[in-house]
Amino acid sequence: MQSVFMTVMSSVRSIPDKAPLLFSERRTPVNHVAQTVIPVAGGLDVHKSFVVAVIKSTSDQGTVNTVKKRFSTFRADLEDLRDWLLQNDCHHVCMESTGKYWIPVYNVLETAMDEVRVCNPKWLSLVKGEKDDNKDAARICDLYRNGMTKSSYIPSKQIRTLRELTRLRQKYVQQRASDHNRLINCLTVNNYKLDMVFSNVRGISASRIIDLILSGESYTDEDILKCVSKRCKASQEDILRACHGLEFDKFQREKLKIIRDHIDELTKEIEKLDQLIAEACEDHKEPIDLLMTIPGVSEISARKIIAELGTEMDQFGKDSRVAKWAGLAPGSDESAGKIHSRHITKGGKHLKPVLIEVAWAAVRSKNPYYRCKFEILSLRLGKKRAIVAIARKVIVSIFHMFSDMKEWHPKDCDDCFVPRGLSVQKESRKLNKTVSTLKAMGMTEHQILKTIAKGFDDSEIKDDAGNSYDSITGEYITA
Repeated sequence: MQSVFMTVMSSVRSIPDKAPLLFSERRTPVNHVAQTVIPVAGGLDVHKSFVVAVIKSTSDQGTVNTVKKRFSTFRADLEDLRDWLLQNDCHHVCMESTGKYWIPVYNVLETAMDEVRVCNPKWLSLVKGEKDDNKDAARICDLYRNGMTKSSYIPSKQIRTLRELTRLRQKYVQQRASDHNRLINCLTVNNYKLDMVFSNVRGISASRIIDLILSGESYTDEDILKCVSKRCKASQEDILRACHGLEFDKFQREKLKIIRDHIDELTKEIEKLDQLIAEACEDHKEPIDLLMTIPGVSEISARKIIAELGTEMDQFGKDSRVAKWAGLAPGSDESAGKIHSRHITKGGKHLKPVLIEVAWAAVRSKNPYYRCKFEILSLRLGKKRAIVAIARKVIVSIFHMFSDMKEWHPKDCDDCFVPRGLSVQKESRKLNKTVSTLKAMGMTEHQILKTIAKGFDDSEIKDDAGNSYDSITGEYITA
């Protein structure tokens, strides 16, 4: 054993100090210095209570000068940050979109800087264990100077204000829907089945009955029927059976009153927001009118779309980028030549739901354009994936409408009335299945053909030789 060890050690000693490299590429020096795109640039690491700013500039000799400073997020200190950047001849700034904290910084620097770039934090983050506020700001600055950052879409201040209003309205609508479900649950617990006989528990008839129940006074079946509108489709017997539940105790009654009062308050706040949104959209009447030419787009949906998307399409460049930004384009997850996923991305969390709602409304509208496409796509993809494809078609149409300022009229709009080949094949399969069923029931081919011929004129039915069909005799007449 000792002899083997000595042999190995002697062989190790015999290796020269400068052994030849196995690969010639190792001898070639690699230059990792990135090309500077912006000579003087700033990087901001934004937090709730302070901002760390780093300015890097390249001198004529090629050296990089770095200046750092920390500022508070109060308005006066943010103005000092702006002045400090201008004093150092820095007119290009980059920062992360950290929560809502970047917005006040952006508002102060927007008019003073040539560019204020806001980036997704996932594209700029450092490895854990090698980061602090100064390093984060310096890294943001380096990536920005070298042209290695991707800007997020930040619309104009007017659009941002409209966006805040529409998002707040959406929150209130969701809260009202939650309270509506609580109202139904409260009635269900006490065995009142109003949601089974009325289409809307918040409607006139149901509200009158709930008022009668919460009054605490005794009531009869006649009193209940007086609360019901004549247009109600449910029978009087079903309504009375639905209203004969358990008696509300004091706590359940007060709980139900609180829920109803909260729903009424939210409804009033939503109406106020509708007025504010209408005032904010006065300068966007033409884009709203254009959007409302699309099947399924209402005025409320048009306002939401403008608030999220804006009206200027130059920053996107082409329709595929808009679809990707809205989260309606297939994602890319490929490694080692294998495609792991093509699911749509998580982008457009505010715009995507609006477009999906518009797509469902467009599919069910009187205009058959999107309905025809949906029926064709749903056979191959299923309804859920098909509706996402329709939503993508809607956002692509919006891009071209805003780019050209023209109303909605796709090139193939007139062709959607003509049955596609896939639809013809589907109906042919149905007809063949029906013929097979009739044969199994005992009908002859002559009887089946005679039955089908009743829907046609005799002159329209001809065989391959051009002979006309006589529906009375069930035979072809030689031409």
